[in-house]
Amino acid sequence: MELARALGDPLRWRIIELLASEQLCVAHLSEELETAQPLVSHHLKVLREAGLVETDRYRYWTYYRLRPGALVRLAATLGVVARSAPSGTACRRQVPGADPTQPAARPAMPQGGRPMPFRDTPMDPLTRQTFTRSIEALATEFRGTFSLETIERYVDESVDRMAGARVVDFIPLFVHRYSRQRLQALAQAEGMIAKDVPEVLFVCVHNAGRSQMAAALLDHHAKGKVHVRSAGSDPGDQINPAVVAAMDEWDIDLSREFPKPLNDEFVKAADAVITMGCGDACPIYPGKRYEDWTLDDPAGQPVEVVRRIRDDLDTRVQVLLAELVPARA
Repeated sequence: MELARALGDPLRWRIIELLASEQLCVAHLSEELETAQPLVSHHLKVLREAGLVETDRYRYWTYYRLRPGALVRLAATLGVVARSAPSGTACRRQVPGADPTQPAARPAMPQGGRPMPFRDTPMDPLTRQTFTRSIEALATEFRGTFSLETIERYVDESVDRMAGARVVDFIPLFVHRYSRQRLQALAQAEGMIAKDVPEVLFVCVHNAGRSQMAAALLDHHAKGKVHVRSAGSDPGDQINPAVVAAMDEWDIDLSREFPKPLNDEFVKAADAVITMGCGDACPIYPGKRYEDWTLDDPAGQPVEVVRRIRDDLDTRVQVLLAELVPARA
């Protein structure tokens, strides 16, 4: 019963549920579970030693996935236990106040608008279940701010806009995060959520290099004094590996980031919009600060060239930060 003992912790059951729908790295699991990465790593080690999960290396990251055969063996063992258990006599005690003639009522599911149109190609049940859980989680987070119909529409649009990404296994998580960011930006733009700090949006073509580095550098230096988003006018399918490596040299982790499509909500919520090589793709709204930074594109460049772009960006974002958040006298 080693497998059963390995699942004797509620957090490990939750990890199994998450891995049932997609492969995830420690950072993604930590975010979903709202748990520190060292603790998640510990539970993954237990599950791996029990033979329930295995790892798969993809470029700079290690992803975890289920080993279905181990779960099948566990299910078979539990099935033997169930079949051998005596049927016994049904409990005849009544719950105080319950009507014995009425069956127990099932909890009502949240009611929304039209059914979620999950693309023309039918999704497998696990993926559909993942998106359904995402909608329910967002509906809970934004209760009193947005209707369930609005949340369904934003998730549906996010599925459309990210459907071309190459790393298909991780699309459900990225769709959830992108939808959440759009809803937060919409709430800020509409005055439903107060903005405690300035909002900065970095935009480049693919959101795979310059804008990702700029956003990460500003977030690093601002330490919570500025909120940062990034997007691309024609987003790529992954972060440039040379960019990830260059930022990792400064202990800035981009492993949880992904290219995001530019949208009106991000622009409307921003106080400053910094573009880098995306031309007139960014919509213009009054009352915002717009700048266009001329930098080399790191696409296809070796890490030595990317370092120079990173250093240039670092100088620029520190100047921007000083202007947005002046130092106290």
